[in-house]
Amino acid sequence: MRKESGALRRAFVLVMLCFSLGLAVWTVLRASLDFQLDDLTRSLETSQGRERKQQAEYDEVVRQLPLTRAELAETEPLAEKAKEKVSELKAERKRLRAEKKELEAARTAEEDGEP
Repeated sequence: MRKESGALRRAFVLVMLCFSLGLAVWTVLRASLDFQLDDLTRSLETSQGRERKQQAEYDEVVRQLPLTRAELAETEPLAEKAKEKVSELKAERKRLRAEKKELEAARTAEEDGEP
């Protein structure tokens, strides 16, 4: 009976050690998986928040687009007129510079001819 009881004790201790070791490994793995799950949940929430923000910004742009197009249609003729005016003024400046050169050349010729 003692031999059976010692063998039973050893078997029980061995089974309990295996169970304890398995429980310890399971606890560590479970903690790791819980951490990963929490991390993924936070990442998902962050991504969804970004998506909501981008959607709100997109909706705002779509809402403002007709107003901006109308404003552009109003200001485009003014911009064309301003471009034309700039071209005219550049041509006038070019003409005046040429006239100034001619006048300076004529004055230089007069000054050279007088002495």
